Amino acid sequence: MRTERFETFMDAILAIIITVLVLKLAQPAAPTWDAVLSLNSSYLLYGICFLIIFNTWYNDHNLFQMVDEINNRIVVVYGVLIFIISVLPYFASWVALNPQSIPAQTMFGILFLATNACYNLSTFLIVRANPYNGELKKINFKNFWRYVPVIVILIGFLVTYTVYAPGIFISCIIATVYWFFIAISTKSEVESTGRFEALFDAIVAIILTVLVLELTMASNGSWQALFDLKIEFLAYIISFVVCFNYWNHNNNLFSIVNKIDTKVIWSIGASIFVLSLIPYLSLFVSHNFYSFVPQACYGLDFIVVAILSMVTSRALKNVDRGNVALMIVLKNNWAFISTIVFVGIGMVIGYFYYPPAVIVSCLLSIIAVWVTSYFNK
Repeated sequence: MRTERFETFMDAILAIIITVLVLKLAQPAAPTWDAVLSLNSSYLLYGICFLIIFNTWYNDHNLFQMVDEINNRIVVVYGVLIFIISVLPYFASWVALNPQSIPAQTMFGILFLATNACYNLSTFLIVRANPYNGELKKINFKNFWRYVPVIVILIGFLVTYTVYAPGIFISCIIATVYWFFIAISTKSEVESTGRFEALFDAIVAIILTVLVLELTMASNGSWQALFDLKIEFLAYIISFVVCFNYWNHNNNLFSIVNKIDTKVIWSIGASIFVLSLIPYLSLFVSHNFYSFVPQACYGLDFIVVAILSMVTSRALKNVDRGNVALMIVLKNNWAFISTIVFVGIGMVIGYFYYPPAVIVSCLLSIIAVWVTSYFNK
């Protein structure tokens, strides 16, 4: 069985799950730092779920570069894996709302174990289905380090059922961090960027779609009812421009990229994670437009994306040093630095004088880069 359509199908599902994770995040009770920090466990669980899903995609992406064909058994196991990942956001929210609940902790831990088991089983079946594939034969199922996350989570179960209820939650954090460091330490160059670009496009497309789902419906059919939502629509428009601009930048960049590696994939993955919070932060801002804390959170998100984009630029230059066109395009980080400066100034103005200056500065920074790029052609 050819793998291309199956890879596309799986990537689409993972992209949707990654993006709708944000819909499970509760909004802060008030526009204050205390209210934001009180949801720290929810944010942490969001990050863990994102890491699990993205790492699953990354490992699958590396594996399928070596795969010649798959069979129905493999498809069925992957179907179970996708189902498990699809319910992960639900049970992560259950744990966030009930951190001392042993049933909630147990379900979360079981999902972790099941995810690991399904992935290892699918890999084993792929190796069996391709008996003459020399690359796949190098996979060592007896490697102790492959099963460290399972051991960690089993210890978490022991802790939860004896002395400390959130033991499973803590063990899942440790296991996720372990998976993450194993993934980024893997040396992998990819000559074809098509699958990664498709995943990126799907995630950004869904983020743009989720944005509109957060808009409040007008209370009635009058113009006044629609006008009353002017701030929400303003926040939506700015967020749409921010996300579309990020996609456009990467689209133009990848038109001249020849190959990528682990560092490129994970730096862009980190950017996607931060960008995926835009619908959540847009709602926070639109409901508290004249408060500094929501605006500051939005501005910090924008700054982090700019910093990660600089990391990505460096990684791209390192992996593709012979690409002259890429070196010219990425010769400096002026656009990202100017973005950080613009938003930084907006945050200072927002803190002392006018909070909406932050989100406006995000929009102005994009326009400034567009105008400068146009006149520098």
